[in-house]
Amino acid sequence: MKRKGLSFHKIKMLSFLILFLFAASGCDEQPSIMHQVQADDEHIAEAKPPLSITVWCFEEQYADYAKKFEAAHPGVTVNVKRFSYKNHAEAYLDALEQGYAPDVMEVGHEFLGEFNGIQGLVDLNAPPFQASELKPDISPDLWDTGLSYDNKHLIALPITTSPLVTFYRKDILERYGFPSEPEKLALYMEDPDRWLAMAKRLKEHGIYLLQWDREPLQWYESMFPLLNSRLQFNRNNAMIAQGMLLSQRVNVQGLDANVGVWTEAGTEALGTGKLAMVYLGSWGEQQLEEWAPHTKGLWRATRLPMKLYGYYTGSSLIMPEQARNKELAWSFMKSVFYGVTDDSTVAAYLPSRKVLLDQERHSQFLGGQQADRLYMELASKMKEFRPTPLDKQAAEWYHSVKQRGIENNTLPDVILNQIEKLIEQGLQQERRVILQYSRALFKTMDITS
Repeated sequence: MKRKGLSFHKIKMLSFLILFLFAASGCDEQPSIMHQVQADDEHIAEAKPPLSITVWCFEEQYADYAKKFEAAHPGVTVNVKRFSYKNHAEAYLDALEQGYAPDVMEVGHEFLGEFNGIQGLVDLNAPPFQASELKPDISPDLWDTGLSYDNKHLIALPITTSPLVTFYRKDILERYGFPSEPEKLALYMEDPDRWLAMAKRLKEHGIYLLQWDREPLQWYESMFPLLNSRLQFNRNNAMIAQGMLLSQRVNVQGLDANVGVWTEAGTEALGTGKLAMVYLGSWGEQQLEEWAPHTKGLWRATRLPMKLYGYYTGSSLIMPEQARNKELAWSFMKSVFYGVTDDSTVAAYLPSRKVLLDQERHSQFLGGQQADRLYMELASKMKEFRPTPLDKQAAEWYHSVKQRGIENNTLPDVILNQIEKLIEQGLQQERRVILQYSRALFKTMDITS
């Protein structure tokens, strides 16, 4: 498929990016981001800052973070506005463009590519924030997810991360003679043929280990970014092909329940035992309890099949240049960064993980399992990666072509080559513009440094 021009969305995104690159290059027409931050802070110092900040988020616990911050800072008000996870990035981008952005915004990892190439965000490494002081307490891969596309600025402070976890019904596996202890089951599922045989046997009794046929491929995908730093397709490799072949076998044998857990039918399937295995982030423990509270004590958690260590998602905080009180906003961001010690949550701040482990929590929903130890172990073995400004468009083509290939049982190599060609052609104009201005930026910085 060949496109004749750029869509309005792409034109707007590219104009944002080009303005950002010129601003960062130190050209006379635009002050650098660092200079803008310093000028803003000088202005704030001269005037009495408001004793309130506004925080936009998609997670409900930010109401609790706000109360704790207000208690520690008498006279300060934190106004929290919550958006849906699906729509939060679009709402934030509209606010940045139209000039009514809040002081702090929580962004989901998969949406970072829509922010790391635009102007209008504070460089958190610049004075007076000096976020680099926090860098030793964040894993290198996770730190890099918060960098701007040109690697020159930190536009997002990582707050949480999450590995992919297998949650399963211990009682159901025991009933049909399969390993039911977490480590024994993980070892058993390292062999894809054994895992498929288990799925086939349980299907005979109306029980499924998958929501959808595409899930096995998603485990492999969770280990590779969609595009590399050169904005080229990054998933045309043997491991992705292996995952695609596994998903095709699931499709041919009809081993998926064909129902999603985020639907009413999916919730019912969890409650009745029709779905005996689901693959979610570490937060899935609490979510499962909300969906099927009467199954408390029947679930356990272990690592992914095939000895894979996948990255699910995470959250970060960003600060718009439109923020009214940047120093107070930064104080709030740090309070959240240091304060994440919730059960089943993997904090970006490494010492917080130790605090959680020291509590030696036994999950009652997971039958007394010390699941936090599993989550931290999986997080230490996974690799976080940073989305690019072109991921959103590339993902639309990727998902449509791969699903059609799975359903048609097309050879994985053929599917991946088709996807690579489509993305190469479809993003040709955008890639050329971004890389051209990136080279101009780096050249300018080399000359002026």
